[in-house]
Order: sequence, then C-alpha cells, then structure tokens
Amino acid sequence: MVTARARGEPAPAPPAPGEPPRFAEIAVPVPLRRTFTYAVPEPLRGSVRPGAVVSVSFGHRRLHGFVVGFPDRADGFDLKDVLEVEDEEFSVPPAVLELTRWVADYYLAPWGEVLRAAMPAGLGRRTPGEVPTAEGTAPALTLNRAQGAALDAVTGALREGRSTTFLLHGVTGSGKTEVYLRAASAAVERGGKAIVLVPEIALSPQMVRRVESRFGHRVALWHSALTPTRRRSVWSRMRRGEIDVLVGARSAVFAPLPDVSLLVVDEEHESTYKQAESPRYHARDVALVRARAAGAVAILGSATPSLESTANARAGKYVLLELPDRVENRGVNPVEIVPLPRKPRPSASDPAPAIPVSAIFTDRLREELAAVLSHDEQGILFLNRRGHSTVVQCDSCRTAVACANCDIVLTYHAPENRLRCHYCGVSRTVPEWCPEAGCGGAVTVFRGVGTQKVESELHRLYPAARVLRLDTDVARKRGVLESTLETFRNREADILLGTQMVAKGLDFPGVTLVGVINADTQLTLPDFRSPERTFQLLTQVAGRAGRGDRPGRVIFQTNHPDHYALVAAAAQDYASFYREEIRRRADEVAYPPHTRLINLLFDGPEEAAVIRDAERAAAAMAALSEVHGGAVELLGPAPQPISRLKNQHRWHITLRGRDRRALRSVAEEALDHHDRSRSRIRLAVDVDPVSLL
Repeated sequence: MVTARARGEPAPAPPAPGEPPRFAEIAVPVPLRRTFTYAVPEPLRGSVRPGAVVSVSFGHRRLHGFVVGFPDRADGFDLKDVLEVEDEEFSVPPAVLELTRWVADYYLAPWGEVLRAAMPAGLGRRTPGEVPTAEGTAPALTLNRAQGAALDAVTGALREGRSTTFLLHGVTGSGKTEVYLRAASAAVERGGKAIVLVPEIALSPQMVRRVESRFGHRVALWHSALTPTRRRSVWSRMRRGEIDVLVGARSAVFAPLPDVSLLVVDEEHESTYKQAESPRYHARDVALVRARAAGAVAILGSATPSLESTANARAGKYVLLELPDRVENRGVNPVEIVPLPRKPRPSASDPAPAIPVSAIFTDRLREELAAVLSHDEQGILFLNRRGHSTVVQCDSCRTAVACANCDIVLTYHAPENRLRCHYCGVSRTVPEWCPEAGCGGAVTVFRGVGTQKVESELHRLYPAARVLRLDTDVARKRGVLESTLETFRNREADILLGTQMVAKGLDFPGVTLVGVINADTQLTLPDFRSPERTFQLLTQVAGRAGRGDRPGRVIFQTNHPDHYALVAAAAQDYASFYREEIRRRADEVAYPPHTRLINLLFDGPEEAAVIRDAERAAAAMAALSEVHGGAVELLGPAPQPISRLKNQHRWHITLRGRDRRALRSVAEEALDHHDRSRSRIRLAVDVDPVSLL
C-alpha cells in the first residue's frame, strides 16, 4: 500500500545523521497533487538521498519517482518497496529540488510532473561521451556608451554578490546579445555559471554559435528537440561541472548547473516561455525565483518588454537599463503602413498595369520587392498563417468546411491537396459538395491567405526570384530549419517567407526589406493581450531589416491603419504604446499588470457534464470568495473561444483580483472540490495565464 501526503503539508524531516532512511516520500509524475510514501529496502538505504531518482510500482505501472523527504514512520500501513535507485549523476541537486517545490506550490501543479519536466528523458541509460566544440577565439565587439553603462551595472552587481534583476530594454539591433556575453564572461571569471534562455528552438543554435565563439567547448545547448541520448549527456556534463554556459529553451531554467550566478532571459516578453500543458510554469518568472534563491543576477532582455516587466521596473522592483540606439550608428528602419485594398480588383477589360496586379501584395510592396531583386539585396516576408487558404467554402450557402473534432475551420494545404486542422492534426480531401445537409452546392470557394499561397504568388510575380518558405509545415522535417536559414545566410536565396520563425532574433546583413503581408492576424484574436502581441511581433519583425551596411525599410499591410498598436510599432515607439495599453487595461478591462489572473479549464467528451462541473466549482469558489471579502472576481463559467478541441468540450472560469493569496485559496477550493467529486471531467489550472484562448 502507498500512503499519500497532500501538497501544502510540511515535508517530513530527514532521518537523524548516520541513520539510514527506512521510508521515503516520493513525488511521482502523475496528475495528483500528492506525494507517496514507500519503504526503502535495506540494500538501497545507503543510496536513497534527497533528489534521488528511483523506480517504484504505482498501481499496475512501474514509474520513475523522485525522493523529496523521509517520514519517520509509516502509520501501520504495509508499504510497497522502492525498486531501484538510478545513478547519482541523474539525481536532482538540492537547489533545483527546492525550485521545483516552489513551482509546484505556486502553479498549483503536481510536484512529480514538475520534476519530470526538469529531467532528461530516458533516465538510467549510459551516456556516450560528447565531442567538444572548438575553443573560443572570436574577438569581442567594441561597446558603445549605452552598452558599456549597462554592462557596468551588471558586472557591479556580480562583483558585489548583489542579487539584482535588470530589465535590459534595447531597440532591435542595439547589441543586447553582446551585453549578455560580456556579463557571462564576468560571471565565469568569478567562478560562476550562466544560463541563457531563448524563446525559440530556432534561435538556440544561433545563440550557441555566438557563445561558443567566446567560451569554447564549455558551452552546451538544452531544449526538448534534443535526442534523449544528447540530453542525458548534457545533463551528466552539467552535474560534473564541465559546462560554464548553458543556452536553452524554457526547461533549461531547471538545469543542474552548480554555482549559477547569472541568468539571462532573452526576449523576455515571448509567450513561448509559458508551458502550455501541466505544469504550466513561466520560465521567465521561475528564472527570477532561482536567481533570488542563489543570490544571482538576472537580466531580462527585450526590444518590446512585457507590460508586467515594465511596470515592475517603474515600480522599482527591477533596475531599468536602456539601449536606445542600434549598433554601428545604424538608423531606425522607416516603416510604411499601407492599407490593404478594399475596392474590387480591376476587370479583364481594364488596361494592363505597369506592375502585375496581385490580390496579396499592395502596389507599394510589389515595387519594393522588385527593387530588392534588381539591387541584389534580400527581403523577408512575414505572415503568421501557414497553409494555402484559411477557409474553404460552399459556393451556394458559404458554409465552411470545418474540423469534425474541433470548432474551427480547416485550412487548405496545396502541396498535398488536402484540408488540415492546425489543432488536432486531422486531414481530409477537399469535398466536392457542401457538408451542410440539404444544400447540395459545390465546394469551390477558397478564401484567406496562408504562406503557401503567398509563395505561389511570389513565383508568379517574380519567376526568377529564389524563394525560401519557413513555417511549421517545412520545419518539422529534420534539419530543414537549420539548412534553410544557412542557405539564406549564405545569400543563396533572395526572399525568405515565413511565420513567426522569421520574425525575431535572426540577423541577416543582406536583408534590406521586411514586408508584413497582413499585420492584423494577431490583432483580431479575442484575447486581452492581442494589441500587445501585435505591437511586439511587428516591432520584432521590423528589426530584421537594415542590419548590414545598407539601410532597411519596412512595409505593414493592414486593414486597421489607425490602430494604436500598429502606429506605435511603425514609429518604433514603445513608450507611447505602453501608455495607451496600460491605460486601456486599467480603464476598460482591468487586466494584468493591474490585476492577477488564474484560469481554470474544464474539458471532457460530454458538454453537459463539463458545464455541470464548471458550475459546481463556480458555486464553491463564489462562496469562498465571500469569505475573502469579495477580493476575487469570477468571470464565467463560459465556453472557451475554441469551445471544442480534439473532441473535448472546453469551458473555463477566470479568477481576477489583486490579492494573490486570496486568488490561490479560491483556486485551490475548486481543485479540492473537483477531487472530492471524483469527476471524470479534467480540470487544469493556469496561474498567470498569458492567453485566455
């Protein structure tokens, strides 16, 4: 039998010094906010330590668990034994164990699931040696005055051992990465280690190359796309102290580096730092907690900081460092906002225009593309929609062909001539006749624009142009992402077309033009952060031009030319955007950073059961909110914007308030109520959500 301890109860004290443990408290990676007590057989007692990875029997399964404590008694239960203890090099260091405890408590997540997210896959297998990379030889660049001042502030904190959070707000191309590298050098010179988080796997190799040029083989890369063998090898090297600087995506925040004295979060505003599934932690915020616990320095870097980070800097919680100018005296790229045409396209009887007419490209963008091609320059085109056509409809009743599993329409993909759901992955052939009962019309209408259609239009307008497309459909093939970027970097292509993969972090000196096909794709989403995401994305993509010796220019095509997010992005004016957006969230919607949110998500195969559970949880939480003096506002229950996904009906309740403890208490009431009801409906809790979609 296994005894359980609910989250929130104090951990059992370790056995007395010199006394081997007879019982171990184990966090098992299952969706239960409890830990479990196992007996430690005598042959294993010498190797069971806090953070050890062990094999245990859980129900009818054998699982890896994590030792988190040592009860001094078993309360008369007949316990199951710990079956095996893994190599000590795969154990969780005390600092990381405590960090995962904090994550589990703060995000109301099972501790075992947090620990599993922190660990490499395939525990217990022997790892081959890893071939070192070349020694670092690249010279450091000359800093400008603002970079020097920022670096002085960071190295001063490192030298004094003063745990400080810096918000490094630098315009695109201002040299933030050079500040990171110099700060990491200062940390390593003083005997410390550095973790550099990047938001996208696509950006990791680029950052690693720059870090390796300074630190040589004592650098490693960490993200979910690494093979299990490579992840175990890197983990082992970190545990042995063979790595000075780790570059990685969000899970790198749990890396077992000893003596971490610097944590960098590059592009700190990016939503990809938030884990989408349990445990729903935010790597940026976890990095700050780790830095404080270690007495380390944290740098949050961005050209478009999140509203929360800027508010914290203005409140004095962070130290603001600014890089207002691009390096090497490069000017800010001029941006044109070009309205998308609303009038009908010319008829066949009209005179032929000087530039071929296009339903996708405005005249201005076509002119600039022609200029790029004629001057042997490069251009980046951005559209945050993949596929060919985003809507396929009946010609008679205009019914769109929708996914059978999700409440969204299917996207047409031209290369395979199929319709595909971008949420559940189901695909089907294009039907000949209308799916609406009794209609009988032909399915012949293809509306909306995706990257595949843009690619086809580019080939039609500019047959000689060398075009590369980079989106999820292309990048899922092994090695294609790196080879595509390398081809473009080597000037073997003229135009790089893509989704968010081409919008941020990339540095191509030959790019003089950035064109945004439709700047409104984020703006119209039903989420309170839509204007902020639009501003951030457009500002980031605009910064991809003019990074070499030729000036850049940018064109935003849009149906909303007067929207404040687009106007501010075109002017590269973060301050004006912040003023307008912070006012809107205070006066109109009362959302973060003025308040805090917890989102509770209910889903299941039967909508009536989902609604019933959500309403019962809402009633229990409303009663507890009254106990807290109404400090917590309940929004919902209501269907989520995508109300059915993968055949699961989805409802949510959003808790809003300023008192974090009251919010947590009310959310825990819903979890406890749900556990007591033994409902088959799944309840997930998202603390500090970055999206309500």
